[in-house]
Amino acid sequence: MKQHTRRMLALLLMLMLVVSLFAGCGGSNSGNGGSTTNSGTDTSGGGNNASGSSTDKGDTGDTGNAETTDPEPAEDSPYNLAAGKYELNDRGFPAENYEYALPLCTTDEVFTKWTTCYTPQYIPEDGWNGIPTWQELEDRTGVHIEYNIVAASTRSQNFSVLLASDSLDDIMDQGSYFYTNGTLKEACEEGYFANLYNYKDYLPNYLYLVGKNSEYNVDIYAKAFYDSETITTLYGMVHDPCCAEGYMLRQDWLDEMGLGDAIDVVTYDQLEDVLEAMKINYSRNGKECFPLFINNIGEVYQSALVGGFDTCLISSSLAYPRVVDGKIDFCGTTSDDYEMMTMMSDWYARGFISPNFGTFVAGEDYDCGAYDDTLGCHLVVPSSWDDLENNSENPDARWEPIKRTRKYEGQIFKYGYVKPRDIYSYGSANISGTCENIALAASWLDYGYSESGSDFVSWGTEGYLWEYNENGERRLTEWALTHPAGTSWLLCIYATNGLLEATMMHNMRNYYYDGGDRCLRAFEVFNEDEYYGEYDWPSSVQFTDDERSENTNLLTDLNTYFSENYMLFLSGDKPLSEWDSYIADMKAFGLDTLTENYQNAYERYMAKF
Repeated sequence: MKQHTRRMLALLLMLMLVVSLFAGCGGSNSGNGGSTTNSGTDTSGGGNNASGSSTDKGDTGDTGNAETTDPEPAEDSPYNLAAGKYELNDRGFPAENYEYALPLCTTDEVFTKWTTCYTPQYIPEDGWNGIPTWQELEDRTGVHIEYNIVAASTRSQNFSVLLASDSLDDIMDQGSYFYTNGTLKEACEEGYFANLYNYKDYLPNYLYLVGKNSEYNVDIYAKAFYDSETITTLYGMVHDPCCAEGYMLRQDWLDEMGLGDAIDVVTYDQLEDVLEAMKINYSRNGKECFPLFINNIGEVYQSALVGGFDTCLISSSLAYPRVVDGKIDFCGTTSDDYEMMTMMSDWYARGFISPNFGTFVAGEDYDCGAYDDTLGCHLVVPSSWDDLENNSENPDARWEPIKRTRKYEGQIFKYGYVKPRDIYSYGSANISGTCENIALAASWLDYGYSESGSDFVSWGTEGYLWEYNENGERRLTEWALTHPAGTSWLLCIYATNGLLEATMMHNMRNYYYDGGDRCLRAFEVFNEDEYYGEYDWPSSVQFTDDERSENTNLLTDLNTYFSENYMLFLSGDKPLSEWDSYIADMKAFGLDTLTENYQNAYERYMAKF
């Protein structure tokens, strides 16, 4: 059975499971799996439980599992929460985005929030609550937040102190990263974190996005749900996902050679023709052109160049497993890698790649020819576009993006293309089990996943970080663009920090300045709308302690051998005729045992669905 088919069957089973979970847990949205069943009036701040009723002030120390018999609140409830006010789809997830009637409450409730700031020197003198965005957020929601801003360098120690004294704040940014006393489910069972599965009716936007994104990626569900009745953590998401970087061509060279537009270079054959023309025409004035950039380990960004072979060219470690027709293998050891390396070694032999590529180390200074007019195909982050052109010795230098290269037009990638939406963002949050109104705290967080809420927390109050120009277009203010903190870090103080917080962040906000639309167009070129990831390794696969220990031991020798030998095929120092011997050496270092451990863990993971 083909891997794609297996993934689809697994996904269907998972979806059936989700329907049964949502239908069987009671609450105002259970029963028919379609529309809500109560009158649509608000529940109070309490948690939704097995009986479908709720308490006045939420859970008070347990994790929301105890049944209550409190009556439905009156129409004049001081809460504007979501439970009972939205429909579920036939999969049991919220059917659409939910927009809150604000404020969320009129009860003057206060939550404490444990967080950090990576650039605390730029916090204004009157503190975090003096920032206009967070002042307005309180006005909008009716919820006051007391921020406990801990130095990033001491968060782990501070978390341990709070945990030991059973005094976690109500909302803990990235709390799950610092809990090391057991599993996250145990953290819920012991009352440290709330099990948000019991409050899922108050998370319509978060669960809508989980359901929507898990339609094509089973791993999304596995990350959001610890198990069938446990949600320990809310993970940050990205509103407008994109790939961070991609390859660009010197469009001015293409124009001079009459080779058309960069956007039309789609296949390896087309790229090869361009590289050959660049090599011939731009090795001049005593300088040799090596038109194609790779660095010392191959690709900085996974599969940006060789994705058409459904593998990646990264030699730093044996860290990229694939799932092909249900079987596990590792990039760098497959027939696809042999085919890819055959092409790359040929390109190297023809002078397309600099013989100094081994000195191009990410994060270090190097001269790859990008500025001195000897490089024509470069891996570029759009934010560095202006720097690349403005610092070139050629004032006419102009770079334009290309799509990920493929073997043939219309090829659909099976591996290595992952948007931030698929993996969420780095931010997350947990709610303390001792929070006095877990339902309201969950609703406050969920507001940040709504369309209007995510827009507001991502951009902040109008007039500070942004304003409208004469054409009615949103633009970053001069203050935001010139602040000594730097625009990105300033946005993380005066608006949400996607590296830290559990919201849906507008990922493209940094590019809303005059000229930034060029970067936005580049991201559109880098994106692949039609991608199903048949070969992708699910990140939520868990190993046993024995497997993890054995993998660590095996990878010590495997990674050393791999990193020392793999790129020798590209440079020709190891001829491709020795590929079989190379694979045999990898097996001698334990490749088969490592693969078996990954296979067993993967099959256990898939058995859940």
